Amino acid sequence: MTLDPALERMLTVSREKGGPALNEMALSDARGAMRDMFLANGYPTCHAAEVTHIPAEACGGTFSLYIYRPANAHGALPAVIYFHGGGFVLGDAATYDTHSRALAHLLGVAVVFVEYRLAPEYRFPAAVTDTCAAIDYIADASIDLGLNPNCLVAMGESAGGNLAVNAALHAHRKGDLRFNGLCLIYPLVDMQPLAEATVRYPSVAKFGTGTNLDLEEMGWFRENYLNSTDEGTLPENTLLFQPDLDLLPRTRIYVGECDPLRDMGLAFAPLLIENGVDAKSEILPGMMHSFMCQGNVSALALRHFFRIVEDLADLMR
Repeated sequence: MTLDPALERMLTVSREKGGPALNEMALSDARGAMRDMFLANGYPTCHAAEVTHIPAEACGGTFSLYIYRPANAHGALPAVIYFHGGGFVLGDAATYDTHSRALAHLLGVAVVFVEYRLAPEYRFPAAVTDTCAAIDYIADASIDLGLNPNCLVAMGESAGGNLAVNAALHAHRKGDLRFNGLCLIYPLVDMQPLAEATVRYPSVAKFGTGTNLDLEEMGWFRENYLNSTDEGTLPENTLLFQPDLDLLPRTRIYVGECDPLRDMGLAFAPLLIENGVDAKSEILPGMMHSFMCQGNVSALALRHFFRIVEDLADLMR
């Protein structure tokens, strides 16, 4: 298993520059560093889009929405409901702006970016609560928002993959909104203690040092998000324990070959299949965590981005 040379060079340059890891920075600095890194290293083109911000007050909740529509688009559009990564601690619409624009432009759909509350200011279950409230709001307001409620896909990366599953389960339990599909990219599906995770998932030990998402950083995210270690075993956090996974729509899971979260993502697909879900998982060669936001550094990462967009288009049908 070999990391893409372009990504290896990126890591080498970063190590040579030195400086603190994200988990060693002040919180505001860590959020700014992730934003700068994703915008510099991510999707290489900033596509034109109509961007509408719906603040928390207008949503009647604690979350806000950013809706990206392709330039000159008209009428009700199919939509990707997008949940961002960042360990429930980092990330926002600005961090993923070129990413959201690219999805809207390439797919010809609306991208609804859910800006949920972040830890440690708002610990579990704030992000899950906001996710479910956002789904309820979209169900009630889809026509006014210019969305086609009959053509929706939930998408999430890393921690956002966890929230996307919670979103789809909430929607299908209530029945007010249904998703055509679920797209999970290096999803965080198991938040049990890292000592247990290392035993369960060899990739955590193998790639948990020096490949973009370190064990110390993973522990920092958990400590900031959860109120106690015991919460890691709740079904909202360790999705393997959800009692009604059979409610999920068609699900596609993509993991990086050199990502510590690889094996937990791969373990999720067979469990879904056992529950009658049309689910598939795929290992993308040479990739590490956050490869979707490394397309300006790695041509291979960009090709994988386009490949996932093609599969998203199929899920929309």
